[in-house]
Amino acid sequence: MFCVLAGFSVLVCAFRLCWAFGLPLPEKCTDLEAGIGQRFKEQYSLADVVAEAARIEAVEGPLTWRTGDAIRHRLGEAPATVYLHRLALAA
Repeated sequence: MFCVLAGFSVLVCAFRLCWAFGLPLPEKCTDLEAGIGQRFKEQYSLADVVAEAARIEAVEGPLTWRTGDAIRHRLGEAPATVYLHRLALAA
């Protein structure tokens, strides 16, 4: 998720997704970076990325994600409804 080849804005999105999913990865990564004394990239640290992600969250609010959103955004509401129905049958 945090590829050294990823650009700054991609990393910001990755951190925001982690927060949306309730994953503690951002804090673990920044703690690791601070512990080893090396920046994630020469241009910026993960702490810089977290600060930008937090700034965007404060302005735009947190990302939200509901089951079926990926299908809904790519294919529309009807395929998402079918998917959710099948998912409920599988449970």
